[in-house]
Amino acid sequence: MSSKKFLIGLFGPAITILLILLDIRMSAYFSWYTNSLSSLGIHRYYYIFDAAVIIGGISVFIFALMLYRQIQIKFLSIGFIMLGSVSLFLIGIFNENYGNLHLAIAIIYFIFTPVGIIIFSFYRIRNYLSYYGFFAGVASLGTIIFGILVLFEYIHLKIGLSVTEMAEAVLLGSWSSILGVYLSTHEAQ
Repeated sequence: MSSKKFLIGLFGPAITILLILLDIRMSAYFSWYTNSLSSLGIHRYYYIFDAAVIIGGISVFIFALMLYRQIQIKFLSIGFIMLGSVSLFLIGIFNENYGNLHLAIAIIYFIFTPVGIIIFSFYRIRNYLSYYGFFAGVASLGTIIFGILVLFEYIHLKIGLSVTEMAEAVLLGSWSSILGVYLSTHEAQ
């Protein structure tokens, strides 16, 4: 039986990304060339970014929990995704002013979530969903590695970390959106 509850996989990331884009629009200082997305959490409208990542973390956690309950899979992949979602939530609480704590939390999100999606992609729902999950996970990891190389100037481009962070957010959000829409219209296996 299909279930509309899985649409949280679509709406959670959509709301998160829209709030982040709204915050960018309202933040005159923000630059795609120099800032990270977390820079949005320490300015006048910090609460928009904080709300975005808190909503994102909660929605991904709920989505992962529903996947675990509905689809007969091992906890490993869902555990990685859940840990990543808790980290996303915590980014909204421990902003850049917390220094290394914030950095560690962000790294957990940006690594554990795509690893969980890659592992999840080995559990067949439908072939194209498995392939897309694998692609989205690998592309997300590649994107964040690329961002780190740019940040530490191993690759010289005039972009801020925010570009690679947003690319990864869109890739990860698209995975849960596609899977959420599929599961809301088809019987979970």
